[in-house]
Amino acid sequence: MTKLTIPNDKPLMGKIIAKEEECEDTYKFLIELPIKAERALPGQFIMLWVPGVDEFPLGIAGFEENILEIGIAKMGPGSEAMIDKQIGDYVGIRGFFGKSFKPIEDVNHLLIGGGFGMTPLKLLTTTLLEKEKAQNIHVFEGARTKGRLMYLEWFQELHDKELVNFHVCTDDGSYGYQGFPTVDLEKFLQESTSPSVLYVAGPEKMMKVIFNIGKKYPKVIDMQMSLADRYMRCGFGVCSYCAVDPTGWRICVDGPVFNTKQLEQISDFGTYKRLETGEKLRI
Repeated sequence: MTKLTIPNDKPLMGKIIAKEEECEDTYKFLIELPIKAERALPGQFIMLWVPGVDEFPLGIAGFEENILEIGIAKMGPGSEAMIDKQIGDYVGIRGFFGKSFKPIEDVNHLLIGGGFGMTPLKLLTTTLLEKEKAQNIHVFEGARTKGRLMYLEWFQELHDKELVNFHVCTDDGSYGYQGFPTVDLEKFLQESTSPSVLYVAGPEKMMKVIFNIGKKYPKVIDMQMSLADRYMRCGFGVCSYCAVDPTGWRICVDGPVFNTKQLEQISDFGTYKRLETGEKLRI
């Protein structure tokens, strides 16, 4: 029987069936779930439970049948414990949580990401490839060095097959052009005469810069950005640790993806975030 979603009252135990290093200090896991659920939507997230250690939110890189793909890097005790897991081990999954990216038809799809922001953009790319023209899909990725580029081989292969347009750069020039994703993004927006939608995920400070760029171009008809980098504890809106000012929207249920009109109402956006204590910290 296919369920609408994974039960979220308690973790569903999934079996790790594949593990490989994706890039520096970052690993890809495939987790087999014991039930068949409807597809995950790009931009949604799960709560991953590492028994005896911690539970934390994580983006979804892929979901086919009952196989979940996630990417995880060393960022604390929970993620380090997950990376120590091996094929055959079990971890707990709750989800799928949150609102997703919502592709608009007949536009240029501009996907811009940095760091772990590439995880939901990988699933979004897969979704777009099912129905959109390849020439309309542009993926912009940047990292400090080549070794930090997530899903580099996957996106490069799609580019080589002319399925997407992959714009890649590094701070040190070790792969792609030297600089930031915003360089190629602005060049595209300056030259394009057709409407575009920006789908962005990554560090919030980076997203605010991209948001300000997008506002300069009338042909950008919407910007959808994921604030999943914010602190989230429960995943379904009870604790309100992830609430933003002044709207009170909770990232986990009202987001994590917000559109242009919503982002304009969030005074925190790109400026402050909350710690697990609820205290605000300048980004």
